[in-house]
Amino acid sequence: MFYFVNEYILSQNSSLEHAEFKRIKLFDQFQTPAKIVTRNHDNQLHRTIKKFNLNDEQIINMFDFFGNTIDYVGHELKTKDLKIPVDYQVSTGNNSRTIKDGGRLVGEIHFASGTVGQIARVDYFDVAGNLANREQYDIRGFKSVDEFFDGEGHMSYQVYYRPDGTRYMERHYIKSTANTPINSLNQLLNYRGRDRFFNSIDDLFTYFLDELNQANDENNVFIADRPAVANMPVMSMESGAKKYLWLPMNHARDGQDEVLGAYDGSYAVPFTPKGLKKLAGIIVMTNQQREHLQQRLPKFKKHIYTISGAIAEHYQPVKLSARKPGNLIYVGRLGKDKEIDQLLQAYKLIHEAVPTTNLDLYGYGSKSDLANFKQQVIDLKINDDSVNFRGYQPGVDEPYDTAQLMLDLGKQDGQPLAMVEGLSHGVPVISCNYHYGPAEIITDGNNGRLIETNNISEVANAAIKILQDDQLWQSMSDQAYQLSESYSPENVWKQWQVILK
Repeated sequence: MFYFVNEYILSQNSSLEHAEFKRIKLFDQFQTPAKIVTRNHDNQLHRTIKKFNLNDEQIINMFDFFGNTIDYVGHELKTKDLKIPVDYQVSTGNNSRTIKDGGRLVGEIHFASGTVGQIARVDYFDVAGNLANREQYDIRGFKSVDEFFDGEGHMSYQVYYRPDGTRYMERHYIKSTANTPINSLNQLLNYRGRDRFFNSIDDLFTYFLDELNQANDENNVFIADRPAVANMPVMSMESGAKKYLWLPMNHARDGQDEVLGAYDGSYAVPFTPKGLKKLAGIIVMTNQQREHLQQRLPKFKKHIYTISGAIAEHYQPVKLSARKPGNLIYVGRLGKDKEIDQLLQAYKLIHEAVPTTNLDLYGYGSKSDLANFKQQVIDLKINDDSVNFRGYQPGVDEPYDTAQLMLDLGKQDGQPLAMVEGLSHGVPVISCNYHYGPAEIITDGNNGRLIETNNISEVANAAIKILQDDQLWQSMSDQAYQLSESYSPENVWKQWQVILK
């Protein structure tokens, strides 16, 4: 069994999770058992995964494992299912309802978003109006957690439940100097005949991974996907397993030389001689990153592998006449480090030369970053509503098929997965030539353009030239479809054989 170890699956995910989703589909296609492993407790998990065409058999969560709810199927819980005293008054409401005892607020019932009255949590208040207890409910229809708060509103204690109401875990918290809760103790209750204690969530996660491995006859493959959360627990496993680190990012600290500079903090310990002894291998997504790491880790070079995180499905070609004229697209996280400010500056130059263009940005970002980018559009005097922040979408096949060009002005990545997706839909890509990925994905002048970083005017000039030459665009689009075949499921599966053998 292959286990891809992560922290969570959210309603809005990064390219790391999307690479896992494609990988699970790939392993399923080639009939090789694999699961995504998540650490965090999440009442919505088993509903969220359906947005990404995943099923319960393709994931395993630590709390589900210890709570014996991996394959639990329940029913919707509504207000009528709560044991509310008959002399309390319950209000009406679509999103929440209050519980009162005369004039005193006893509690509030909150419903899960996107449902009709299905309970997500119930908050209970003391006589002074302070939050005292919060009941959390799993989307599958059972109370999963009780949370208790001190007089200042800080969480101090959690109890986790199985659907039958029995307890299986307790978690304790202390207050930090910043008045935030810090997990100080985790207790598995009567697990394998006795209580077991863990000082941190990392220690508990490591124990879980060993239990998962032993439950499946050991010698399984564990791949740590999310570096900050998964690297050390996977490496700390004591049972027999093949352990790999997947690198979704640049291994060097921001701005450092990839061969001589300091490691990013997530790799400082794993890439020591002691750390490497615990690993069967390191997996990177580009040949260039593998070469850089082989120079840094010469004694481990035979155990550094290139496996693409991007997987390109085959799509029916869409001609220029069927696309939205001048539609430029960006897909990815909207953050300062992605140089969205430079992308908007480049778009202004493009839009001035080709007024029929528009720019659609798909992805999530922090509220402050999004506000700054929207203000930048105003400051750049792009006043015709041609810049659209479309938000995060689980799938963007339709936007790709209507786009004419993709832009990426970033400065570093592990491999730009959206770039491969765009090319597989016949969208030529104009990208800065950063580490890692663009130079292995784009053949300059064929399926797109490679521009030196920070050269905003050259990005704009390249886009203008392609937009004003239909024949050039069609040639690039045709080659985008053709060259993306190197990332087909069959070709990526061949790369996995170095791990499978």
